[in-house]
Amino acid sequence: MQVLKAENILKTYSKEFTAASLNVINGLNMSISEGEFTAIMGSSGSGKTTLLNIFSGLDKPTLGNIEINGINLSNLNIDEKAIFRRENLGIISQSLSLLNDLSLYENIVLPLIMLGRPRKKVKEKAEELIKLLNIHDVMDEYPMSVSQGQRQRAACCRALITNPKIILADEPTGNLDSKSAKKFMNYLRLINDEKKVTLLLATHDSKIASYCTRVIFLKDGVIFADIYKNVEERKFLNKILDCLAIMGGDD
Repeated sequence: MQVLKAENILKTYSKEFTAASLNVINGLNMSISEGEFTAIMGSSGSGKTTLLNIFSGLDKPTLGNIEINGINLSNLNIDEKAIFRRENLGIISQSLSLLNDLSLYENIVLPLIMLGRPRKKVKEKAEELIKLLNIHDVMDEYPMSVSQGQRQRAACCRALITNPKIILADEPTGNLDSKSAKKFMNYLRLINDEKKVTLLLATHDSKIASYCTRVIFLKDGVIFADIYKNVEERKFLNKILDCLAIMGGDD
């Protein structure tokens, strides 16, 4: 079953002080199936973040259609997109967007509180995710009082708590050291394996991409290559590096 389908996506920006325009996304077609763990790779300016913003409804394509769970985002107005995002998507941004005046627990449950879910159900769901991502010992702490890795896992819990159809993550390990990044990616892999959650992340890091089961490479706003993990992780990493070398580097 396809969770996400993009058809002929074009995203054009006007160049400042000129009449010229720049195609950041240039007629892209792609689909993501239920349960896939996919990375999008490409150099800076290749369109990774733009594409995630279009998929989330935070930005809109100049042309083309996006369907998520059978719903065409082009048919939704701004308010409807906000509701759709809240009910169907989990988003992990580089900044994490945790509220510093709320505890980690309060940040995690906030989406369900806003949806008016019963407190008992909210607590049960939160405790399940907190246990899964192993951050129960810092739940009463505030974001600035814990490590970046713990904040990252709390943001992941918050993204999962509404049972989203797909999680979109933009450079989710960009602010983590290598040890914390490895631990976080293992948690994402656990979520994908146990919860069958569909994950789509943007990264410039080949090692991070090798945790995924599929890697899509962007160049000049189109798909340059699309590879699947049908070998063990080290060999898959080598395949990723080969593609990046042919494409012209990983950043």
